[in-house]
Amino acid sequence: MILLFLNIVLYFFIIYLIERNIQFEKGLIIKSIIFLLLIPLYNLIIFIKIPYLIYLIFLIYGIIINILPDKWVKTNSLKFYINRKRLFLIPIAASITEEVFFRGILNELLLNELSNIMHVSIISSFLFALIHIFNLFNGLESKKYFVLTFPIRFAFGLFFSFLYFKYGIISAIFVHFLVDFSALLRIYKNTL
Repeated sequence: MILLFLNIVLYFFIIYLIERNIQFEKGLIIKSIIFLLLIPLYNLIIFIKIPYLIYLIFLIYGIIINILPDKWVKTNSLKFYINRKRLFLIPIAASITEEVFFRGILNELLLNELSNIMHVSIISSFLFALIHIFNLFNGLESKKYFVLTFPIRFAFGLFFSFLYFKYGIISAIFVHFLVDFSALLRIYKNTL
């Protein structure tokens, strides 16, 4: 349990140091590199097989998100935040750092403690949804939006855990990227 706690503290410490001391875009790249290097260090499940159907479903999801009428999709909160470079860097960094930590490191450490994949997935998914409270503190989301999206983020966390245990960390990262990129593309298109 001490190892688990230390890894959580280390995660926040790394993110804090990078975000506090390094220019935003460079920080995204550095976070991505650091967390990619943690994959072999923690001996995470890298790749088992390619879930083609899941990839196809999330590509279709991305297309649908981008063709829905504006009144159906809330996109105002990040308009000032997105530019062409960030459109790619944010979802790449978020998918790598969050998947490596929450689905990889945290799931594996919790599995050593609890020995039950379902319990592990629930705990890591709850923490994954909760970590997005920083969007509320940073002014990127309203309290209402955070509360409304919490169960959705929790459900995505469960799904990403399923992907990790069944297909490996690369698949979880890729699907997470598709989800985030689709949302940011929608926001970016509305800023043009």
